[in-house]
Amino acid sequence: MRLKVIKKLVDINILYSSQEANLANLRKKQAKNPRKKVNVSARVLSSYIFSSLLMLIIFSNLAIHFPFKEMPIYFSGMVSFLLLLVFSTSLTAFYNVFYESKDLVSYRPYAFKESEIIIAKGLSVLLPALAGIIPILAYFLVLYIRLAPSLWLGLPLMLLSLALLFVSVALVMVVAVHFLAQTALFRKYQSIFANVMIGIGVLIPLLFVFFTQSISRGIGNQTKEIPPLIYPIHLFYKIAMEPFSTEAILGLLAWIALTVFLLYMTKKKVLPRFYEVILLNSEEKVKKERRSKERISTTKKGFFRMVLRYNLSLLGQGTGVITVLFTSAFLPYLMMIGLISKIRDSQIVPDIHPPYWLPLFFIGLFIAVVNNNITSLPSIALSLERENVDFLKSLPFDFARYVKVKFWIIFAVQSFLPVLILLGLSLYLGLPILSMIYLLVVWTLASVILSCHHYFKDVKNLSTNWSNITDLVNRSNRIVAIVLLLIYSVILMILVIASLFLVQSLSALIAISLGVGVLILLLALAIFGYHYYLSRILAEIEKR
Repeated sequence: MRLKVIKKLVDINILYSSQEANLANLRKKQAKNPRKKVNVSARVLSSYIFSSLLMLIIFSNLAIHFPFKEMPIYFSGMVSFLLLLVFSTSLTAFYNVFYESKDLVSYRPYAFKESEIIIAKGLSVLLPALAGIIPILAYFLVLYIRLAPSLWLGLPLMLLSLALLFVSVALVMVVAVHFLAQTALFRKYQSIFANVMIGIGVLIPLLFVFFTQSISRGIGNQTKEIPPLIYPIHLFYKIAMEPFSTEAILGLLAWIALTVFLLYMTKKKVLPRFYEVILLNSEEKVKKERRSKERISTTKKGFFRMVLRYNLSLLGQGTGVITVLFTSAFLPYLMMIGLISKIRDSQIVPDIHPPYWLPLFFIGLFIAVVNNNITSLPSIALSLERENVDFLKSLPFDFARYVKVKFWIIFAVQSFLPVLILLGLSLYLGLPILSMIYLLVVWTLASVILSCHHYFKDVKNLSTNWSNITDLVNRSNRIVAIVLLLIYSVILMILVIASLFLVQSLSALIAISLGVGVLILLLALAIFGYHYYLSRILAEIEKR
């Protein structure tokens, strides 16, 4: 085992696992002073170490002041959530580093051992997961030091517990993905499976947040039964508090048995063919991408079907699209996750009839604004073409028509999940059907305007040399965008409250008229915005 070789491979693979925003900032620094060499991997590594130490201090301070003894379910719930966060983050990095980097073929001419490559890639995957690992470490430190019968007993138990937890979770991911990757079905539909896995990784923590909301009311009750979903994590609480109890001993033995089994499966079933399976899938992916490009360039079927097939193939490349879709869809509900359950309990939503459409209008605008932010799909739509934009302009068809059709395809893909969630939440809260239709129309019209705006911004800042989709998403100043999004959200929430008081002071007829009036105004703006931005998009493309 050569440590220098592993270090060099880690330096390379850090680039695949790191957030593109960090890499983009480092590239800008290098461009400002080309003579001064920037050690990208060292910078990225130091940023991870600094942020990890900072998080350790912050979360340790939070955990110290929390009464774990009085609220045992809090420890189990928080660690479970953070563990799912680690899983989702690691899954993205794991797939990018091992399966999507397509660099294994380039290692073949060199004297790298398979074990060195796997260890280096594994260490690279670990770095993005530190955002979840460090808080877990902080919670375990505080729990075992404060509540264990003795420090000399607590520290070894803590180290053993952390090792069992992290090793078993990592091996579950490795074993599951490895066996899935061996199937012919996975190799045939690799991009689809990849996007589904990333989607699950994004979705699981979000669902868990909703789950924790359901148990938060009784969180201070010591006698409250621990939900089966988080009971395996709760065993570590028992190991810390009552290490010699029957439940703690059996729980520790169960975790040891699980870890040993996973280690056996990894050694006997995974490692002997791990490198081979990854290489096979990497080569298959390259072949599939080549065939896809050839098919797109030669098809002469119906115009719409051609555009649809081509753009779906663009969206299927890489794992970033699904992350973009899920993040945009769930973001508004994460911003008001604590409010949703309170609204449900208050039973005020079933009373939202036409006189209250004006406040509902601003709620629809708020959801649309957050759904259609700078990370939405229209903001990267034309840049996904890479250099094909110029090629498509040369083909014998109406390019303006292509731009229109492409917009509506992208808009439909972007809107599917948000509309589904909005419908589901409306039904869950008991919103009347007529008001539900009104809310959906408001959301759709506002989303058209916002999507057109982001579509135009993408054309204006067209990028053709990006390495992955995150690279495209992070072209804009995200800090400024986040601040603006928060400002817009606050303004819209103020308008919701103000309009609520306003309609309560008006007659029903006037209140309904206001609700219908702002909807008609929004419709006019949507029609104007679509034609205005489309003309500007075509003008920008002609300049190229």
